[in-house]
Amino acid sequence: MTPAFATEVQRQVWAVLQRINAAWLRGELDNLSETLHERMLVVPPGFTQRIEGAVSCAEGYQDFARTATVQSYEESDASVDVFGATAVVSYRYRLTYTMEGTSYQDTGNDVYVFVFEDDRWQAVWRTLVPVAKE
Repeated sequence: MTPAFATEVQRQVWAVLQRINAAWLRGELDNLSETLHERMLVVPPGFTQRIEGAVSCAEGYQDFARTATVQSYEESDASVDVFGATAVVSYRYRLTYTMEGTSYQDTGNDVYVFVFEDDRWQAVWRTLVPVAKE
């Protein structure tokens, strides 16, 4: 279900995020580079490392798409906050997948920062905030 956003800009940013998610969920990787800023930065949970640059970040999405089998994926509680040429997107996710014979179920919050540059919205920063398993 697509969240109802109040402005066209919010809908545009959300559409770019959906293209990114389609890349790793359905292997639609051809246009992924158009959605990532050349200086894209992914900071994995724990903030102990950094994946820098669009090429390295795209490889991470491609590796997941190639090695994981997604059983289910859900998004909820989405928000898109726009500040001029910057937008912050956050939403809750629940992901069930299998990788190398092991099943995983992840729940948490996904947070992206987008910038409007070169006449398009591009992801420039991302982190996941997992919910502690009970």
